[in-house]
Amino acid sequence: MTWMCSICGYTYDGEDFTKEADDYLCPLCDSGKENFQQRDLATEIAAATNQFFAVQEEE
Repeated sequence: MTWMCSICGYTYDGEDFTKEADDYLCPLCDSGKENFQQRDLATEIAAATNQFFAVQEEE
């Protein structure tokens, strides 16, 4: 799992995002911690890949 800024797409690369201070700001766009969303990129990539190949098979 990773945390990503929903404003600019910055991916947090620290140890534990939940332990960051409430006033944490995105280093790229200065957006607040409330604008970060937890993402499971491996699952999202797998789903996109499966969808891509399903469309290719239909053509």
